Amino acid sequence: MLITLKGISLLLAVIVLIAIAWNTDITMVYIFFVVAFVMFVLSLAHTYLNIPDIDVQRAVQETAFEEEVLNIKMRIRNKLSRPVYFFELLDFFPGGQPGKEKISLFILAINPGGEINFNYSADCYKRGVWKLGPIEITSQDALGFFRMKKILDVVSDIVVYPAVFRIMAFPALASGSVSWMGVETAKISGDSHEFFGIREYQRGDTISKMHWPSTAKHNKLIVRQFERNAVQEATIVLDLMKGHDIGAGRETTLEYAVKISASIAKFLLNSGVFVQVMGYTDEALVIPFGKGESHMYKILEYLAKVQSTGGHNLSETLEEASFLTPYSSTLVVTMLDNDMDALSSLVQFRAKGVKLIVAVLSVSTFGHSDEIEYLDTEAAKKFDEALVGLDAYVYRISKGDDFEKKFETA
Repeated sequence: MLITLKGISLLLAVIVLIAIAWNTDITMVYIFFVVAFVMFVLSLAHTYLNIPDIDVQRAVQETAFEEEVLNIKMRIRNKLSRPVYFFELLDFFPGGQPGKEKISLFILAINPGGEINFNYSADCYKRGVWKLGPIEITSQDALGFFRMKKILDVVSDIVVYPAVFRIMAFPALASGSVSWMGVETAKISGDSHEFFGIREYQRGDTISKMHWPSTAKHNKLIVRQFERNAVQEATIVLDLMKGHDIGAGRETTLEYAVKISASIAKFLLNSGVFVQVMGYTDEALVIPFGKGESHMYKILEYLAKVQSTGGHNLSETLEEASFLTPYSSTLVVTMLDNDMDALSSLVQFRAKGVKLIVAVLSVSTFGHSDEIEYLDTEAAKKFDEALVGLDAYVYRISKGDDFEKKFETA
């Protein structure tokens, strides 16, 4: 229990009045002392009697996107045999809009053993994995001399996915097509290998490929054969190097890279492309190739969590990604426009027949950092020319750009 400034003032007034009354023996001063003392005692007693003993249950969705609204349901039950009045609930949502992380709810009264149900909302300002709660209960006496605070460990886990924008057009991806006869299907989500037919056994075929019904029918060894259809595979790479997140709030290079990666991944998956995502913090963080809606949400959850905390720069990340990127596939990478080392690392992908699609973030538009070297106009021009020399399709992105306009043509 806390005593407020008003309560401290009243207590001082009680002490001063009793001192004056003791030394002057003035009746009126005694009366003022008694009135102030009674107010102090009654306020203290009222605060103790009105301490809520409640049970709180919260129901909320587990996932949402940036800029969406969380719809929250709460049930409060009074566990006491007497009513409780005038108390405040504070719910905390760190993922909310700056300055609005606390949600204040005023409860006028709850009957003995009764309960109330109500709904409220919270804005999802920024992607991340957040905890909604705990709940803080604040109660005070009618005159505001005393205040009581109590914390309820009622916590809900919320995953806020990055916002995605609409992509109207996208560069054509590289594609590979090869037939595999009698070869087992790949162990990836949404298998691109289909049963093609049967043929006579050839030396080197494994027993697991035998088609026993046909073998019995023809009285000779028959195996199944598979055909690998033309497939499109895209690897999306993120720069998670510590210090490479320039800007503030949602207007940072990392937030832009995450939003671009999420939107491209969604577009490609909706187009039937196999997609994998990779970043590098203390170790390589990879979502392997897959396709379909369930794979999209794996990627979105991955992108909701990533932070620029790594000790490996984009060049080192690309070196790692080169082992995971298939020949004749597509690499999508978002990079800072002063990262010359990463630019050099892209050369090895062209040697593998990998098509490059690069979103280049103009660092100077996101703010200043002592750890970042900024390119002048001539150096920036050479940077873009180097990407063109790699036959890369380039999107140049600045802070405040309209993403949908940037991706409306290809």
